[in-house]
Amino acid sequence: MNRVKRFFARLEEKMVFRACVFAALLMLIAGTMFLLNAHTPLQMDDYDYAFSWSTGKPLSGVADVLASQAAHYRLWGGRSVVHTLTQLFLYAGKGAFNVANTAMYVLLVLELYALVRPKGRRFCWPVLLVIHTALFALVPFFGTVFLWLDGACNYLWGTALAILPLLLVPRLMEKKHTALSVMAVPICFLSGWTNENAACGVLAAVFCMLADRYRRKEKVPLAAWLCLAAQAAGAAVMILAPGNFARASAYAYDSMLLEIIKRLIRITAYTAVYAGALLAMLQLTYGMGRALGAPMRGRRAAWLLLAALLSAYAMAASPELSDRSYTCVIVLVLAALATLVGDIDTHVRALDAAKLCALPFVVFLLIYGGHQAVRDVSAHEAAWNAQLSKIEQAVGRGEASVKIESVESRSRFTMSIQVEPDAQAWPNSTLSKWFGVAVYGE
Repeated sequence: MNRVKRFFARLEEKMVFRACVFAALLMLIAGTMFLLNAHTPLQMDDYDYAFSWSTGKPLSGVADVLASQAAHYRLWGGRSVVHTLTQLFLYAGKGAFNVANTAMYVLLVLELYALVRPKGRRFCWPVLLVIHTALFALVPFFGTVFLWLDGACNYLWGTALAILPLLLVPRLMEKKHTALSVMAVPICFLSGWTNENAACGVLAAVFCMLADRYRRKEKVPLAAWLCLAAQAAGAAVMILAPGNFARASAYAYDSMLLEIIKRLIRITAYTAVYAGALLAMLQLTYGMGRALGAPMRGRRAAWLLLAALLSAYAMAASPELSDRSYTCVIVLVLAALATLVGDIDTHVRALDAAKLCALPFVVFLLIYGGHQAVRDVSAHEAAWNAQLSKIEQAVGRGEASVKIESVESRSRFTMSIQVEPDAQAWPNSTLSKWFGVAVYGE
């Protein structure tokens, strides 16, 4: 038995072996995500954003997208960065989005890996495995934030951009990077202009980090302060959009204080529902690491957890509380958990044999889970394509109207496509405009 343990320990210490496992896992992740993206149809808001907000006509080019987003900023909301991406992909075509979105999911996983990787340990594949497995298994609205085109641009791409300062600012404080300093400021500006709760939560976390360093009389480079200012400027441009105020004017409250209290209670409940499992795992992992005598980066994990909670409670400023807005919260709690997993993986060699023995089983479960997810998404795609076929046949016959059915979601990897009995109600109105025939729901 000791001989087997020594063999596994030597194998795990070989960088070539770790690199091969790491690369194989990335290929599995990318392949699964591409198949899921390829079988996720355009739906709901995608048809809205296929039209220019400035002309009301189908998008005709990049200049039209920019003009559309200028109108969107005035009329609807300030998430111009992510909605520009949405309209660019709708103009470029679903095929381009499938490839780009697969790459962005892999980049988000690698971004989280870079954020939590233990120093001195390259190709730490257990951390990579924990990150993807948790996202794949524990995000209850996976399809609407990682696969659906408009949702992915808002929450996958938005989250990946929003958390970039958590990587860039600590790097700037380690040593002087002239090139990085120049690039980091505009990147941080864009990261602040993504979506409200993610950008504001990360902004507050970066401020806390810099303030703590300043309090301890440690040098904070000018570039780090400029990045913070750029984040704040991006967030301000987003939040102060005239469209946000136009939408907010539709809400009226007897007592704003009472409304804020209600929002805080709802946010706490949502956080327990959507991040509760990860929070419990975080506590168990920390206790396990302490029991095994591993040096734990508790301060870093606490900082990431703070960023997650700030992102959650930043939603108290919004009259609408969307489950999809918890994407960044889940991602940051996961980063805190993966930080502690990396510490245990690096310092507790007694677990090498168990990790390698469990690897084939975990990979099998990921392949099986991916197969099931692709099957669910394909069935959903076929059901919606059948409804689109009805519309196209009606158009071909020159009919004035057509009736179609709603498509219910039966999986975390899909979303319900609801149509209304009235052709003038949304989303029927947009479908009618797109296909040139009045669309009624059955």
